[in-house]
Amino acid sequence: MIKKLTNNLGVKLLSLLIAIIFWITIINTQDPIEQRTYYGIPVTLINQEAVTQKEKIPEVISGDFVDVVVEGKRTELDNLTKSDFVATADLTEISFMDAVLVRVKLPNHPNVTVLNNGENVLKLIFDDYVTRKFSFRINTTGQAEQSCFVGDAIASPNMIELSGAKTVLDKVSEVVLDVDVNGRNADFTTTAIPQVYGANGERIDAGKYAVNLETVSVMVPVFPTKQVHLRVDTVGELPEGYELLPERIAFQPETVTIAGTKEDLRKLSSYLTLKVDVEGQTGTVEKNIYIADVLDDSLTSLRVVNNQMVAVTVEITPYVDKTIELPLDKIEMNNLSEHLSAELLHTSPLLVKVKCKASRAQHLTADAIKAYVNLQGFTADTYRLELQMELPANVLYTEKTYIELVVRQKVMNGPENTPPTGFFEN
Repeated sequence: MIKKLTNNLGVKLLSLLIAIIFWITIINTQDPIEQRTYYGIPVTLINQEAVTQKEKIPEVISGDFVDVVVEGKRTELDNLTKSDFVATADLTEISFMDAVLVRVKLPNHPNVTVLNNGENVLKLIFDDYVTRKFSFRINTTGQAEQSCFVGDAIASPNMIELSGAKTVLDKVSEVVLDVDVNGRNADFTTTAIPQVYGANGERIDAGKYAVNLETVSVMVPVFPTKQVHLRVDTVGELPEGYELLPERIAFQPETVTIAGTKEDLRKLSSYLTLKVDVEGQTGTVEKNIYIADVLDDSLTSLRVVNNQMVAVTVEITPYVDKTIELPLDKIEMNNLSEHLSAELLHTSPLLVKVKCKASRAQHLTADAIKAYVNLQGFTADTYRLELQMELPANVLYTEKTYIELVVRQKVMNGPENTPPTGFFEN
């Protein structure tokens, strides 16, 4: 048996060697060794406590992402993803130039070799470690149910503490809580995750700071609404000779939507009256009135949903001119001595010029005017006198009217005395 095994031993060993070489060749042909580069592998800082003394915090300025070159069999490399790489910078190894070598491992792929391990460098600066408080801005998204209004949401607690590098917190502009109100028709409470933003609206990476609150409770009031009509009243006295016509008052909008509790909305009138002070004004008066200023202070839940301000225009116009024909028999001769008589020296009605409100002009006639002259103490003669008039309210006498008359002495028997020639003005 031994002789058979040792017979042609050299040939047998050579055949075995050829078989092994052939097997290795086949394996390498089917699953060859390759090199590949994986880009943008994130680097994690470890052992940060080694450099956080004296209230300082490391801030990465470069090298927080690295490109890794690996070598291994094709089949294994085909299964590699970024999540398989563990790239770390150990801050216990920091150099005097504030740099740390990046170490890369593939714990789940021991047969894959990282060729450029330790060649990448992460550079740091050290900043002050600070803690600051910020209030929240609550941003509601979506649309509440029709005829409902979302009020001012309240966060509890109402502030958050951020801790981290001073250069990072200096960039913080606001902390936002996003709350979805879509389809809501009643008050509700929810939780929201704080989101931190810079001055230009850019979101700041949550890995750059620490927070004392992971979530925040938010109470959102949702109110019913009511459509309310507006009207405008004026207060104050106008100058004499001016009027304010209702059709000369214009305002926009004519209706507003008010939100509040059901109880307060029931107490709210269907009309809101806006008052405009026109004391001593003429021409066009323009006012902007905030609706919130005219709401009843006792109805504390009420809020104006739209059109916060009403633009009001009031045109104050002068009285219109009116000329009235005054019949001669309408003129009274008052206080004439019983021994005298008076006679007008006119043959046609007098024209009396006045000003009055436009609405009254059409209906203003001589019947509304009391016209007279006071002849107390007059003697027989011919006179030119200013006609005295008592006018209705809001009617102004704009131009003097004169009359001519003759006063004669009465005689019991015979003709009356003839007055001297000429007129006398009194």
